[in-house]
Amino acid sequence: MIQSSISIDKLIDIVRQGGRVKTGVDVYDSNGTLLLAKDVLVDKTKPLKFLRNNGLRKVPVASNGGVFDASGNKINIGSDNIPEPSPRDFSDPKPAKTQNVTERLKQIQELRRFAESMSSKAQACIKNAVNQIRHTEGEFNVDDVSEQASELASFAEQKHHPLAYAPRELFFYDDYFYSHAANVCALGSQVLHRFNTAFSNAVEKSLWSSPAQAKNKSAGMFSYYYPEEVDEMCFGLFIYDLGKSMVPEEILNKPSVLTEDETHLIQKHTNDFGFTIIEKNHLGSTVLSNMIRYHHGPIYEGEPGCYPFGLECRMMPPYVRICKLMDIYDAMISKRSYQDAINQVTAVTSLFRNYVHKDPLLQYILHAFVKTIGLYPPGSIVFLKNGQMAYVLESEGPLVLPFTNSSQAPLTSRPDPYNAGEQTGVLAIDSTRSIRHPKTVWDCLPAFIREVALPEEQVAAAVAAVSFI
Repeated sequence: MIQSSISIDKLIDIVRQGGRVKTGVDVYDSNGTLLLAKDVLVDKTKPLKFLRNNGLRKVPVASNGGVFDASGNKINIGSDNIPEPSPRDFSDPKPAKTQNVTERLKQIQELRRFAESMSSKAQACIKNAVNQIRHTEGEFNVDDVSEQASELASFAEQKHHPLAYAPRELFFYDDYFYSHAANVCALGSQVLHRFNTAFSNAVEKSLWSSPAQAKNKSAGMFSYYYPEEVDEMCFGLFIYDLGKSMVPEEILNKPSVLTEDETHLIQKHTNDFGFTIIEKNHLGSTVLSNMIRYHHGPIYEGEPGCYPFGLECRMMPPYVRICKLMDIYDAMISKRSYQDAINQVTAVTSLFRNYVHKDPLLQYILHAFVKTIGLYPPGSIVFLKNGQMAYVLESEGPLVLPFTNSSQAPLTSRPDPYNAGEQTGVLAIDSTRSIRHPKTVWDCLPAFIREVALPEEQVAAAVAAVSFI
């Protein structure tokens, strides 16, 4: 007999923290397909995310099953001792303009703390894999890295531009290899989901004989990529560059121009070193093989500077093109050993101009990319055309809150936020100037932002960061 049921999100969080669950009852979808057998002891989040992707919001648990914490103690799912989901399971609210500004600032700071934690955890995971590969000449703990990729992608599903809150100015080139993997996985996963939805809907509409029929049919009947395929692609977005683990670090971080031989060696991280990693770790999936070996291939016909040589655009599936686009984008906005990071607005605009109208399928990818990235991350600082600085409350718009005068002295009173995207004059955003992180403009922040955007325990670190940067 079924004892009770539990929210799928709460259950995922319990398992993520080391817990386990056995339902004691077979779990089926609405079509009668078995999704989870009653005797399976689930100690990984992937099977539970599979249930969620198939529309389940609650999981039944029978009396002969149970939910257990990390210590093996049974949790009474009918009581209040079930831990609440961590912040990753809450939606990122999109408050109306009338919402209390202080509350929104607190939300942004909470998201920043969690994004920094997620990014640090992901970087540590990929760094460990890199060290394992260097020590074993190719092998790494696939299960650990797969679990981390799944967690990062799950976070990305629920947040708009999930790592936008992390302070990129603090990522220096020594950490680039690891922060790059985390960023590409998180942002690429979101782009992949957006692309899959948009392209699937377009294909579905084309299947009907008339526009009227298509309009009257419910969306979502056709999916270009199924959930389990998307999960595998998200894993690929985390590990696609691991072939670089087999390239000497002094070449990866060389601050000057590479020689022809060094360039050739780095290019081997795809089809040569990447293939070694595929074989040694038994990653026989076509999806993973394509992403690891071909992420520097052409994403439109005749694109220059691509490799392996001889690879044609038609051989590049959409998920590999997404991987390449995110690889390029994150490299552009990151500090490297041989170049500084560039303005995010400039990067998005440049990529869009380079790839627009080049390939019909690529247009869907570009649209998903621009919708995901946006131009102005919440919690960042922008300049207005009149010289003022403003704090971004919402990327949509964007909704901004000015906090200095045109001479960049802090305002003594709090103005109302406004939609800068609707402005064409002096209150419009100056896109020629780089967006900033609050830590870099600490001395200009008024008290009503300073006290909330950076809590008291972070003040010393913030001041130190400003002087260091």
